[in-house]
Amino acid sequence: MNAKHRLFRSIGRYLPSSLSILLAAQSRHFRHFAQPGTTFVFGRYLGKLSVLIDTVYPIELEMLTGRYDRDSSSLIERLLQKDWINIDVGANVGALTLLMATMAPEGRVIAIEPGPSTCARLRQNLALNGAIASLVDVFQVGVSNVPGVLFWGEDENNKGNAGLLGKEGTAVEVTTIDEIVQRLELKRVDFVKIDVEGMEYEVIAGSLRSIEKFRPIFYYETLEAFRSLRGFDLYGKVYALLNDAGYRHFAVMSGTTLEAIDGLDHLKSSNVLAVPVEKTSGLGRLTAVAVSLREK
Repeated sequence: MNAKHRLFRSIGRYLPSSLSILLAAQSRHFRHFAQPGTTFVFGRYLGKLSVLIDTVYPIELEMLTGRYDRDSSSLIERLLQKDWINIDVGANVGALTLLMATMAPEGRVIAIEPGPSTCARLRQNLALNGAIASLVDVFQVGVSNVPGVLFWGEDENNKGNAGLLGKEGTAVEVTTIDEIVQRLELKRVDFVKIDVEGMEYEVIAGSLRSIEKFRPIFYYETLEAFRSLRGFDLYGKVYALLNDAGYRHFAVMSGTTLEAIDGLDHLKSSNVLAVPVEKTSGLGRLTAVAVSLREK
């Protein structure tokens, strides 16, 4: 939390709860007016959906503004087609799962979230939106390159964020995307969003059969902190794996602007879109302004 957010949090302590929440809902920049520990159902997420809000969780604070992660949301809104089959790996409480289901009313969303508490809130959010709930399959599992058991641990400094790289925590079942696709007998996979706190390589390595058969588009997080945490060239391995499979990579400069890149040695953005080369011609629909597809 930066100095401005700490100031908003301090001011919010002296405001009536209803006013602090009203201010928080106006903009993601004002979300810290809301004090931690306030819980309620918010009925205007994405304009019309109902979601649980607990102001102790930064993700839910941002959902209170009506949207979550504007760049990711803008990309999903422009990219997804109404009949696509989408996989949300690291669905958390469903901020982007709900958006995917809204954008693909004739398709399907497979929401994967290993955390017991976050997955419970994901299911509650879906239950609040019956029509969308019917489009979503929820798996309370972790995803890696091999099945097994890993430990889910929440980040105490960023409540709601969690990973599976620790040596202790809550033991959770781990599987692969390929196994889930096979279990559901999916006939296609169009889009895979990955937010897994540094395990991007393992998730993609566990989807090689699906890549070969269905050629999905991948949207995954790239943060330098995770490359340092893992102690190896995490994103270099991800790039090489997908490059060998015939994918082109695009730095997501904003939800409506992409820039073609030929490696991930120096991260240009915090999210990357990896697209099968045969599907890149369809990227023009992403933006009403311009999509930079320049080769480097």
